[in-house]
Amino acid sequence: MARTLSLLIFFSLCISPHISFGQEDTIASTSRSNLVVGVTSKPPYAYKDQEGNWEGISIRLWRKLAEDLDENYTYKEIDQVDSITINQVDLFVLGDIAENSKEKLDFSHIYHISEIGTATKSGMKMKSVLKAFFSKKFWYIAGSLSILLLIVGSIIYFVERRHNEDNFGGERSIAKGIGSGFWWAGVTMTTIGYGDKAPVTFTGRAIALVWMLVAMAVTSVLTASLVSAVMGSGNNQIQVPNDLRDMKVAVVNGSSAESYLNAERIAFKGYNDIPSALEDLKTDDIEVLLHSVPQLRYAINNRSKFSAKVRSANIDPHYYAFAFPVDSDLRLPVNNALIEVLRSPEWQKELDRFIPEKKSQ
Repeated sequence: MARTLSLLIFFSLCISPHISFGQEDTIASTSRSNLVVGVTSKPPYAYKDQEGNWEGISIRLWRKLAEDLDENYTYKEIDQVDSITINQVDLFVLGDIAENSKEKLDFSHIYHISEIGTATKSGMKMKSVLKAFFSKKFWYIAGSLSILLLIVGSIIYFVERRHNEDNFGGERSIAKGIGSGFWWAGVTMTTIGYGDKAPVTFTGRAIALVWMLVAMAVTSVLTASLVSAVMGSGNNQIQVPNDLRDMKVAVVNGSSAESYLNAERIAFKGYNDIPSALEDLKTDDIEVLLHSVPQLRYAINNRSKFSAKVRSANIDPHYYAFAFPVDSDLRLPVNNALIEVLRSPEWQKELDRFIPEKKSQ
């Protein structure tokens, strides 16, 4: 009996540690970590809705990733991410690689690229067309064309004046004779060809033939340039930075657009936010607002009574990704899940939800 009792005690002692470890493993495998996710307000990527809940492109993306990774999380609002604040969170949903390239951070794959763009009022206005006629570009083109016509007209005058007195010579002064040549060069270039003046000498006709061929190419180039100079302003075709120098430009204080204009030495008016700048754009107090394209589109699409055109200027790209503390174990699983989400049609739907292009194009 004693021997049997001893064997039972020994067997219990051998089994009990394994039962204990098994219970701990089960608890560890079923429990999930409560991640601290850093976020800052930056519509349309992240912002608080009317109920105080976080929304936006980056928030929707992280929500999907957390679901795929089966992670619990809480948000922690921080002003910006850097090598100090990143240690307060497990990851930051709105890491800007361009702004934080010198910080000691790890980044996920890029999930969105933002560039600086221009916002201008929709529709062509007579004021814009008239202003274009007085722009430097228009008068530079018109002046260059006038000089070319004057040169051709002078050549045809000196060749024809003694043999074609009715059209170019006779009792005309040199100034009037060159004026007749200038007129002939103009109507010939535009293919109007009234027929009131024409060369009669072999040399004059040879010059006329060459000028007709050259004028075809010149007309095509100058027509495109003139249309661009006159109509470009009305169609919001702004060439950055050159066209901005003759426009009333607005930026949001502290934005990358402000830094860009300072570097280009372009005068501008600063605003505290996009809505206040759009108000002045609506009343023509400013002509163009320079800011991040997604943020411009989001702000304009949330103003139902205001229509504006937003075009990318293809400058100062910003690359958005999730930011992690250095050597974070979370980076690899997030990257793997992120690739799958970015490939899905749902991701494009989320982009269209927050920054649709239909109202701003």
